[in-house]
Amino acid sequence: MRLRAASRQHTGFSLIELISVLVILGIVSAIAASRFFDYGSFEARGFYDQAAALVRYGQKVAIAQHRNVFVNANVVNGTICLTYAADLGCAGGTGVLNPADQSWFSKTAPSGVTITTSVALSFSALGKPSPNAPASLQIVGGGMTRTITVERETGYVH
Repeated sequence: MRLRAASRQHTGFSLIELISVLVILGIVSAIAASRFFDYGSFEARGFYDQAAALVRYGQKVAIAQHRNVFVNANVVNGTICLTYAADLGCAGGTGVLNPADQSWFSKTAPSGVTITTSVALSFSALGKPSPNAPASLQIVGGGMTRTITVERETGYVH
């Protein structure tokens, strides 16, 4: 009986192991917390996705309604909008309606996100962009620059 008790090993963690794990967790959480509470990159990516979807929707509306639809991007106020007439300032007027809430289809960049190129292009009833040249729209924010490109002839948006 004594031999069995002596051969039993003690299980568990030593104090040094517990302290080192807590120190490592503290360092990792300090780094992760700073990235977790920085919403700039998330907002920039969200606005980029919304802007690309807005441009694609403009092409689809032009095809569906058999009329020209203009995509306007304004650097000064950071707005991108869809209209039936050229309106580089996105001031309103003959705007395309958002199917979700029947309001004017316009998006404004969140703080810390900017549009670096003004764009005024239109899609014809066939979905072709005018002018018939590749157009690009740059969105900067969250430490990254993202580009929305509209291909010539096809109007493919990527």
